Amino acid sequence: MHYRIIYTISYQALASKQPTYLNSMLTPARNSRELRSTSSNPLYIPRVKTKAGTRAFSVAAPTLWNSLPVSVKSEGNIVSFRRRLKTYLFNAAYPP
Repeated sequence: MHYRIIYTISYQALASKQPTYLNSMLTPARNSRELRSTSSNPLYIPRVKTKAGTRAFSVAAPTLWNSLPVSVKSEGNIVSFRRRLKTYLFNAAYPP
C-alpha cells in the first residue's frame, strides 16, 4: 500500500506538474548518450550518504518510479495508471 501511494503521487506530480514542490524533486535523468533506457523516461536519483536519506521522497520516489515497467509508466490518465499499477504490484507480490 505504501508503494502504491508513492507511485500515484509521483505520477500526478509528473503528469500535471502539481504540486510544484513535489514536481521540483522529480527531475528527468540527463544522459550524454542516446540509450535504450531513455525511452522509459528515467528520473534522476540524488546521491545520499545515510540510510535515512534513502527514505526521503526525493530519493525514494525516483528509485521506485525507475523500477516500474514502461507499460505502466506510459499510461495517459490516472485511472488507467492506477489499474495497471495495481496489477503490477499484485503480480510482483504473488507471482503466478
